[in-house]
Amino acid sequence: MDIFNSVESFLEKIFLNLEKDKIDVSDFELDHICYRVETMQEYDELKKELGKTAKLLGEVKVKKRFIASYKLSKPIIFRNRKIWIVEIPQPSEHAFYKSGWQHVEFVMKENFQTFMGKYPQIEFQTGSMGKKINPEIKIEWDDCVVKFHHQSLEYVVTVLEK
Repeated sequence: MDIFNSVESFLEKIFLNLEKDKIDVSDFELDHICYRVETMQEYDELKKELGKTAKLLGEVKVKKRFIASYKLSKPIIFRNRKIWIVEIPQPSEHAFYKSGWQHVEFVMKENFQTFMGKYPQIEFQTGSMGKKINPEIKIEWDDCVVKFHHQSLEYVVTVLEK
């Protein structure tokens, strides 16, 4: 199972959507990328596969399921950006996702209201702005999602693992 064969086309899709909507992320760190799986068997197989070449940062329970986060030994390089972290959530009981890349997350310094105010034409989803740990906003397109938050996943996993 080589999930990285499709990562470049997925990232291309993300950045084309951002460019189409004129959203500037040039100053934001592309913190991590998320690969969804359909089954627990696929989750376990992918964790085993990633464990051969990446370091497990943690497997944290979020909303009744685990999410494994891996730091790659070599980053994914895309448009002069380096993505070191891959997130793999267990399948959800409440929502079905086809296996594949699903979202990226950017770390931003400015507050959410200021950022959203720059893009009044965009329908941001704000339901997770009130989360106690690493609040976020997101944009969903037909086939991909971008999330924005203030702390890196590596930091959050380290804090949650304590």
